[in-house]
Formats: sequence, C-alpha cells, structure tokens
Amino acid sequence: MAQLTNMRIISLEELEENLGVNKLPDFVESCEHEFISRTEQIAVRIAADHRIKAVFVSGPTSSGKTTFSNRLAVALTKAGCRTHLVSMDDYYQLREISFDEQGRPDFESIDTLDIDLMLEHLSDLFAGKPVRLPEFSFVDRSRRWPEDRLIQLGERDLIIVEGLHGLSPKISGQLNHDQYHGIFIMPWCSFLDGRQLLGSRDVRVLRRISRDVMHRGSTAMSTIDYWPMIERTEQAFVPEYLARADEYINSCLPYEFCVVAPLAAKEISLSLEQFEAGRLPDSIYLKGHINRYADLEAAVADARSLLSACERIPQVDRSIVPALSILNEFV
Repeated sequence: MAQLTNMRIISLEELEENLGVNKLPDFVESCEHEFISRTEQIAVRIAADHRIKAVFVSGPTSSGKTTFSNRLAVALTKAGCRTHLVSMDDYYQLREISFDEQGRPDFESIDTLDIDLMLEHLSDLFAGKPVRLPEFSFVDRSRRWPEDRLIQLGERDLIIVEGLHGLSPKISGQLNHDQYHGIFIMPWCSFLDGRQLLGSRDVRVLRRISRDVMHRGSTAMSTIDYWPMIERTEQAFVPEYLARADEYINSCLPYEFCVVAPLAAKEISLSLEQFEAGRLPDSIYLKGHINRYADLEAAVADARSLLSACERIPQVDRSIVPALSILNEFV
C-alpha cells in the first residue's frame, strides 16, 4: 500500500537563490538526478522479481505518466528485461460519451474506456499470444490498427500499462498481486511566498494548460473550465489507486515552477485579454453545445488567481529542461 510521501516544499526565496548563472545548471541536475535515480532503482527491483509480468502506472492527469513509463522501459531494458508499452488512451470507447449537468464531456472516468477489449488483449498477451495494439486518434475519435503494433511477450518480457485507471481492480485485478508491480505517480508540492501560492492541484493545472495549448489546440480558459470534470473523477479514484500501488512517486521537480508556470501564465493572460475584449474562443470541450463554456465566471476567477500567483515567479527559458526530463510532456 503506497502513501503520499516526501512532499516538496519550495519557497520563492529558495528558488531565486538557485537561479544564478553558476547555480542553475547544478540545481536542475540535482532535481533530475533524484528522479532518474528513483526510476532506475525501481527498474532493478522489478527486474529481479521473475514473478512480475506487468507494471501498472496510474495517476491523475498531468502527472507525467507517459514520460515516466517510457523512462522506466529504458531502465528495465538496461536491467535485462524486454518491455512493451500499452497506453490506456488507445482504448477509448468509440460510442457516444456522457456529459455533466453543465455540458462538460466525460473523458476521464473508466467508463470511457473499452475495458472488454483491453482485458481480452491483456489476457492474450499473458497467455503468450500475439496481439496487435490499437491506436486511438483524438482528432476524429477513431481507432486504427497499425501493422507495426503487433507484440508478443517472451518468457521474461514485461508490459507497462499506463493510464489514469491503470490500477483499477478491473485492469490490474486480472493478475495476482505478486505478478504485477503498481506505481502511482503524482506531483505533491507546495510553493510558498510567505503563504502558499501554488499547490499540487495548481501545478497540474499549469502543466495541462501548457500541454493542451501546444498539443491539443486548446486555450487556457478551455482547460480551466474543464478542470471540475477532472477533479470529480479523480476524487473517486485517487485514494483507491494509491492504496493499490506498491509505491508512490512524486513527479514534482522544484525547478519546474520557473519554467512551466511562466509558459502557462502567458496562455492564461492571453485568454483573459480575449475574454475582456469579447473575443474569447469557444471551449474546445463544449463544441456543438448550447453554451460556449460550462461555468465561465468561475473559470475566469480561477484564471485570475493562477495568473496572480504565476506572476510572482521568476522565469527561466524552457531550454534548460534536459532532453530526458519528465517535464518535456508539458513544455
């Protein structure tokens, strides 16, 4: 049973002390080294236990599950295990999705996944059968079957299953617990300037804003307005999935505040300017809905609060983020 441990508490003063020309590279390296070392230690333990057939990586949105899973796969390969990655995002249902009372679509709950298909594939893989993995397109919500996604587990091969619901008993419960290793990943931190400016929830919102603008054609206001749907789902599963995990990984890297926060702040500022000028684009999540936003008043208030906090944080160029950093999902 995993528990939240080693909360990162970072003060503005501490951050500023590490931003000098000579100190910054060492600060970044120390933050990254701790995370990479933890990943490699986990890989060594997993590789040493020949009973383990799968690793399930779970955690709330914007925790770094995808990048961590890729890094873990590399570390497991170095430790002598051939690995295959399975993303739960590729098992989204093709049927119509549900909406909350304010029109937000539900892309978060486990019911949005084709669990039957995933279980069929996992069962076949554990039985040594070849399986062609699907690929889901979020652009047109269609499923494809690429020729190069045919996999088959060898005697000492492992699969890494990553996704919000990786540790649901409906998924990992297919195996005895001694046959899998469960990892729960989430940033757990507090950024202070006399008082808390940003908490763990805020860090994930800022990460998601930055990522969604770059990779999903979203706006900051769209992401903020959609966040209540994310929170409702997470409140239902985070405690259970954390309890089912063998270990918890804190994915907060202290230096990220001066990289991710300014990037997200730029997008938040743009959305607020568009709102005040009456030119705010419709939410990408409510396309075709009678309302342009689920709760625009609340989203604007949240945006202003986040921007106020971010504006107190010094900015560092994203080029300081190493190529293998988990932060590359968000910058």
